[in-house]
Amino acid sequence: MAEWVVVKQLQVDILKASVAEKSDIYVDVVVHESIDSTNSWSLQQCKLGKTLPFACFAEEQTAGRGRRGKQWIMSAHANIAMSITWPFALSYQQLHLLPLSIAIAIAETLEILSLKHVQIKWPNDVFVQGKKIAGVLIETQPIKGSQIISKRNEERFMAVVIGVGLNYDASELKLNESQVMPDLADFCGELRSQMIEVMPDRTSVASALLSNIINMCQNFQQDSKQYLEKFRTQYDYCKEKNVEIILDNKEIVSGVAHGINDNAELLVWVDGKERVFNSAEVSVKTGHKS
Repeated sequence: MAEWVVVKQLQVDILKASVAEKSDIYVDVVVHESIDSTNSWSLQQCKLGKTLPFACFAEEQTAGRGRRGKQWIMSAHANIAMSITWPFALSYQQLHLLPLSIAIAIAETLEILSLKHVQIKWPNDVFVQGKKIAGVLIETQPIKGSQIISKRNEERFMAVVIGVGLNYDASELKLNESQVMPDLADFCGELRSQMIEVMPDRTSVASALLSNIINMCQNFQQDSKQYLEKFRTQYDYCKEKNVEIILDNKEIVSGVAHGINDNAELLVWVDGKERVFNSAEVSVKTGHKS
C-alpha cells in the first residue's frame, strides 16, 4: 500500500536549513500566508532596497501571473508558488540561456524526487506525460551594488526575479464560472500513477526546488552551455513535432520544430524554410510531423 502524507504548511525553518546546507551564501527565505504574487512582492522588495539574494513562497496567490500575461491558477496550501531574486552581472552575455536553465533545474529536481517522463516545452514550461506541471516567469529590476552580498560589488548587476509555479496537488483545484479547467499534471497524481511508495511532502519538494535553483544561479556563468546541451539531448518536448507559433502580433505560424540554436531560440521548418523564433507562444499539435 502506498504511503501518502498529508499536505502541510510550508515550513520556513526547513526551507532555510536546506539552503544553508547546500549553499555557501546566505539567502533570506520568507513564507507568506497570502499575497497577490510572489514575483510582484519580490520586485517591490527590490525597489525598497532589500539585500539580495532572497526567496519567498506563498501559500496562496490572489493574482498569480504566468508568461505573456496569463493568470496562474493554484489552490491555496496545495501547490508551490515561489520566487527567487538573484543578482546577475549585466556584463554577462548569456542570460538568454537563463529561462531554459531554470526549467532544467526544475526538471532535474522532479527526476531526483522519482518523477519520470519529464520534458520541457520551449522556452521554459515543464511537462510530464504531455501535460504542464510547472511554469517559470522571469522579470528584472535595477538594483544598487549595496543590495548585494557579494565580493564582486565592482560589477554592475541587475536583480532577476525567477518565479516558479509547481502543481504539487491539483486534486482540490477550484475554478470560478469564468475559468476553464486547464489540462495539467501534478506531482502527487503522477507519483500515484507510477505507484511510488512514499510521497515527498510539499516542504520537501519546495526545499529541493529552492536549493537546486540557487545552485543553478550560483554556477550559471560556467554551466549555462551544459544546460543548453541537456535540453537538446534529454528534455526537448517540441522537437520533430507539429507546432503552432503564436507571435506577439497574434500571427499564427505552423511548422515542425527541430530544436534550438546556441541562443536558445526555437528553430521551426515552415513551408520548407527554417525560421527562428526568440519570443512566442508554442502549441504542440497531435499527429505526425509534416
